[in-house]
Formats: sequence, structure tokens, C-alpha cells
Amino acid sequence: MSEKTDQTRRQVVAASTLGIGALLALALLAIVNYFGWKYYQRFDWTGSELYTLSEKSLNVIGALDRDIEAVVFLSPGDELFDPTVELLSRYAAASQRFSFRTLDPDKNPAEAQSLVDQYQISQLNVVVFDAGDDRRVVESNDMADFDYSGMQFGQAPTLEAFKGEQMFTGAILELAENRKSKILFTTGHGELPLDDASGRGLSTAQDLLGRDNFEIQEWASLGQPSVPEGTDLVVVAGPTSGFLEPEVAVLRAYLEGGGRLLVLADPILSATGALTGTGLEGLLAEYGVSLGEDLVVDPANPLPFYGAETFFVSDYGSHPITRTLDETELPVILPLARSVSSTGDDERFASVELLRTSTEGWGETDLVNLGAVEEGEGDLAGPVSLGVAIEVTANDPADLEPEVPEALAAEPAAETEGTPTRIVVFGDSDFATNGQLPNVGNAELLANAMNWLVVRENLLGISPKEPEQVRLSLTQSQLRWLNWLILGILPAASIGLGVAVYSRRRR
Repeated sequence: MSEKTDQTRRQVVAASTLGIGALLALALLAIVNYFGWKYYQRFDWTGSELYTLSEKSLNVIGALDRDIEAVVFLSPGDELFDPTVELLSRYAAASQRFSFRTLDPDKNPAEAQSLVDQYQISQLNVVVFDAGDDRRVVESNDMADFDYSGMQFGQAPTLEAFKGEQMFTGAILELAENRKSKILFTTGHGELPLDDASGRGLSTAQDLLGRDNFEIQEWASLGQPSVPEGTDLVVVAGPTSGFLEPEVAVLRAYLEGGGRLLVLADPILSATGALTGTGLEGLLAEYGVSLGEDLVVDPANPLPFYGAETFFVSDYGSHPITRTLDETELPVILPLARSVSSTGDDERFASVELLRTSTEGWGETDLVNLGAVEEGEGDLAGPVSLGVAIEVTANDPADLEPEVPEALAAEPAAETEGTPTRIVVFGDSDFATNGQLPNVGNAELLANAMNWLVVRENLLGISPKEPEQVRLSLTQSQLRWLNWLILGILPAASIGLGVAVYSRRRR
């Protein structure tokens, strides 16, 4: 009787122990899931951090005040499908205001056609960002750069750079802002044309800035009483003749009201051998900026098959415009540049030199004898500054008190209340043209300068990311050994271990 009682007690204790263990395991599982939900974290183990959102994207997605849904019109077999879905999941994890879904046009043709009609898109290899009353479409061709060099040998194109984050953040930003920053490009002084698709035009820059949610227009400043209301930035791109004093007065008044100005001033040689004036030298001098009367060369940073006047720059100042270029060690190519320096002696201005040549570069001032360029006593010694950023730090920009003739200041400046006066000057405009903008860091420099000028620092710098191309190369003997290991040794070892365990338990 006592033996049965002991056996029953042992069974009860064993069952209780098993039950308590199961409850503890369930409790532990619940605790792990709770902390996993509460302290959610995604990791990116790729070497290039292909799926890690930049600070810019996190700022944009974190500030969303409206719901945005992305619809991915890509087939799962598409090379861009996996990185697109993974990247969009990072956006969704960063904000409850953002969601996405995938739609395979091959498996769901009816639904795909319905959404094509709804979104009014002409092709299916796209990602649509929908905010209800507005939408943006990102085409697959804009999301990546491919290398087609192997196609002549029958090889498929290889993915070189994935630009999904750059395009997705731009689309989300456009939907979130409900307003485009207005940029005016001056005309009437031989400036670079916006709609020109030739190598000297700015059509590529116009497309680039349009993706960053800018409204781009040309503006003939001559005869205008003021800069149009609502203008966020005025751009003077490569003038070949000078601005007249009435035009300068209008720009001066605009800057006094908190305006922003970007000047791309090339070294234009006149018939006398001197540089043609822009007419803006006096206005820029009021803000501590000096345009050099020189042509900059840098023998230490040459480009093959080009003259000494074409070189690359990789020495950057500490500034939001150049931060990503410096961090990624991305150079900028300048085909023909003059020096731009800042006096830095006025406490009302915060000035930073953005680009510099190497110590071996110099500013050539003997512009008559350019056939034999060599550094002389009167030349500007390197490193030579090629770009300057200025921000008015005084509480009231009107403290500058420039002398403006009363007759020229009859109209008030365009209102930009609450924003700081900002000026960026580069000694070259060629880097922004169609022929040069696609090169290395040129496009990023231009976009970053624009974004900083209109006080949109959260937009600075999303570089394309290079996907990892991991390949495993094995010899025939290594392949045979791997086959033996997978198909023979490992299964046999598993079976032998199972038989050993079973025999031990039968004893």
C-alpha cells in the first residue's frame, strides 16, 4: 500500500514539475516577446549597410504628420524586389504613419490594372507612394545603377549601386511638405540655361532638384522692382556679363529680408586678358566674400587627358554641405575655377571655406600668358579656397546697413521672415552642367548646397550604396569533398549518433 502511495506521489511530483517547467517556459517566452515588441530593433549585417536608414531619412519619416502608403509593383524575381522590400520595412518600423504592400503584376493582373488606372501610371516596374490626395511614383530605372559592360559577352547586367533610399525619402518628403521650395535662376546675363539638354545646360540639375521637392523657375531680374514673393532661393549660374546696379539693389534688399543666394561664378576672360566682372563683387564683399581675379590650377590632383585647369577636389571644410562628401571620401571635379575666399573678420557672419585645393595648387593671376602656366610671386598660394558658405548670425540682418540709393529701393524685399540670410559662392559653374553633374560627388555637392540654403538640413546627403557581391570560388576537388561532407559524412554521423543514443536508452 505504501509502495503504491510512494509511486503515486512520485508521479504527482513529476507531473507538477513538468507543469511548472512548462509554465515557466511559457512565461519566459512571453517575457522575451514582450521585450522584443517593446524594444524593437532591426540589424543590418551587410558590409555597406545597404538597409540602414540615414539620419536624413529618419528625420523625414519621424516628422510625418499624415499617412503614406507605398505600393511595390515589382515581381519577386526582380533583382530590386528584395532590397526594396527590406528598405521599405525599415521605413515602416520607424513610423506608424508609413506602411507598404507588395503587388505582383504577374500573379494579380486584375488588381495591378486597377491600381494602374487609379494611380495613372504607364508602367508596372515602379513604387507608388500614396498620401490619399497626392502621390509620387519612383521608377525602377531610378532606383539603381547597373553595369552593362558584360552584356557583349552574354552576361546579365550587375547591380552596381542601389539608390532606393535617396528616391524613397525624396518621394515621402514631397508628400509630407505640401509645398515646394521655390528657386529662381536668373537670366539675362549669359547664365546657363535650365532647359538646355546639351553638355553646357542645366536640364539634369533641374531634374535632380525636382526630385528633392524644389520648384524651379527662370527669372529675368532686369527691370524687376523686387524678388518675387515666396522665393526661397535665387541662383546666379555662370553669368558671362555683369549685373546692373538696379538689379544688385534688388538682390541686396532680398538678402536683408532673410533671403538666400547661390552664385556660381566662372573665370570669364575678357579681350584685355582680365576676368569679366559679375557686377556682384560689391554685394558679396558686404558679406565678407571675395571673388579672386585668377584661374586656379592644382598639379597634385590632375585628371588624365585634361589640362591643368581641370582637377578634382577632396579637401573639404567642416560644414553640412560637404559633410557627406568628406565622410565618403567622394571628390568633386572642377573643370575651370577661380578662387573664392572669405575675409572672416566680421562677427555678424559665420563663414566656412567649403572646398580647397591641395597645398601644391595656386591661383594663377597672369592671365595673359596662360600657355605656360607656372606658379609665380604674384599668384595666390595654396591651398586655395574654391567655395564659401556664409550665414548671418546677427539677430537682425538689417544691422548690415548697406548704402542703397532711395530711388533703387522703392519696393520692399521678398519676405522670408524667420529664416537666416545664407549665401553660397563657388568659383565654378561647370560642375553643375549636364556634362559634369553625373561625375563623382558633383550632384551631391549641388543638392546639398541647395538644401542648406533653403534651411532644409534634414535633406543633406543620401549616397547610393553599393550592394555586396559575395562569390564563393571552389576547385573541383573542394566541390567533391563538399559533396561527400553534405551527402555522405554528415548523414552517416547523424544516423550513427541516433543509433548510439537509442542503444544507451534500451539498457
